[in-house]
Amino acid sequence: MNLVHPRAALASILLLYLVLGALFAVYTPAWQAPDEPAHYNYVRYLADEGQFPVLHMGDYPHAYLEEIKAAKFPPAMSIDPIRYEFHQPPLYYALLAPVYTLSQGSLTALRLVSVLLGAGIVLLTFAIGRRVFPARPGLALAAAAFVAFLPQHLATVSQVGNDVLAELLLAATLFVLVGWGLGIGERRSGWAEERMGGGSGADSHVTNLPIYQSTSFPLPALGLLLGLILITKTTAYIAAPLVGGVLVWRWWRERAGLRRIVREAAAVILPAALIALPWYVRDISVYGWPDFLGLQRHNAIVAGQMRLADFVAQHGWAAYWGRAVEWTFKSFVGVFGWMGIWLDTRVYLALAILGGIGVGGGLLRIPYSVFRIPYSGKTLGRAGGPPFAIRHSPFAIRHSPFAIRLLALSALLTFLVYAWYNTQFVQHQGRYLFTALIPLALAFAAGWDRIVRPGAGRWAAAGLAILAAGLVGWGAISGAGLPKWPVAIAAAAAVGALLLDLGLTLLARQREQGLPAASRAFVLLRAAALAFPYAFLALVALYALFGVIVPQLG
Repeated sequence: MNLVHPRAALASILLLYLVLGALFAVYTPAWQAPDEPAHYNYVRYLADEGQFPVLHMGDYPHAYLEEIKAAKFPPAMSIDPIRYEFHQPPLYYALLAPVYTLSQGSLTALRLVSVLLGAGIVLLTFAIGRRVFPARPGLALAAAAFVAFLPQHLATVSQVGNDVLAELLLAATLFVLVGWGLGIGERRSGWAEERMGGGSGADSHVTNLPIYQSTSFPLPALGLLLGLILITKTTAYIAAPLVGGVLVWRWWRERAGLRRIVREAAAVILPAALIALPWYVRDISVYGWPDFLGLQRHNAIVAGQMRLADFVAQHGWAAYWGRAVEWTFKSFVGVFGWMGIWLDTRVYLALAILGGIGVGGGLLRIPYSVFRIPYSGKTLGRAGGPPFAIRHSPFAIRHSPFAIRLLALSALLTFLVYAWYNTQFVQHQGRYLFTALIPLALAFAAGWDRIVRPGAGRWAAAGLAILAAGLVGWGAISGAGLPKWPVAIAAAAAVGALLLDLGLTLLARQREQGLPAASRAFVLLRAAALAFPYAFLALVALYALFGVIVPQLG
């Protein structure tokens, strides 16, 4: 039963994203986003001077920056001295310079351009999801909604900064590479296909929506895409090893000869080099060898930033790892301003539980998706009554193994870069993980989809009940007292998961008996359960903007 056509659902997600993004762009007070003044000054310098800026000592006025942040960027205090992003690659700023000129320097206009670029990320997330899970458009829609409504991501793509363009270009690269994997000897006949007993659900069938399996993409165009990434932001440089790895895999799979390898490698490398090398040569000319990215100059001028060695010396490793986990998670879902405006603790708890449930659903899929354990054909039924072929949906989702491995590698590279950066500076900002947002969104969608099926919710309820009991025990043993809200939220989630599972199981059995009303009720209940975390994210985003950001920073 197809309640909503995937294209209509995608249009609704995109429209809501644009509304939320525009609200963040308009109502977030000026400069109350990390590094925004420095990015804005880059655009302004390029538009006014007609040349790219050079990063100099003194462009990171630490004391002044702390003072102006504490004062909430009053008009009397200029942002002109804040120029520490002048070393960045130029593409994003070159795109925004004409908008700066036409809008006479309007910050809101520049922010809205970033919001439009973010719409491309949402669309590419859906397109990648359709390639990874060709029979399940619902999972692609869910991943797109995750990217569209995550509060911190909305805040990031609605500010002036080059992260959004880096994400967009990396998403386009992943889309191309996943498509190649579908066309290079991928044996779809070996994919396990998930079916729901008694008929298809709202998103468990193949619709007439194109599956985006076209794999033709010229190698020089891929080189062009890679070159654009190289002149956008270093955090997206993980695209280079991904492209190289896929090319090597392709040559090995097709037993390519040396001549072909050289020809195809040149077709990718030459366009990328023609785009990036002039910028690298320019950087070397102003910063010296081997600082072709300006990063050594940047690291030299950012005196005052907390470094790992200093933090550990003052607080110890235990405090460091506690901070790393807490700050990374919270700033991934939403910490605003300059990492100083936090959501209510209860919101973080609820989001952590949702994330934990998604992880649990992913773990339930592992035996069937990764190790391909066959399903035993178990049926359920009342004693003495007819058996009901109610599958608990343990089958793996029909998916592209190559795509799963590629996206997993992409996420791993992002986490390694994040860890490496934090070996130098204490920068536990979850937004630095957004180059892995699409793989994470797809993983959450697959995990949550597994939970909202008959028989799975009871496992989630049991785990949440154990968590609530553990929190009660911890409070009693430690002497800290009962953690009321964590216990209440965990217990409420356990009850909700159990009631949902009971409802789905009952309706599935009635559907097996051929009751049309039960079939429709099953689809509606499951669709509502599937949509719940994404609707919750959108509501949290609204609360973050009008309940936290505007009141505290306005």
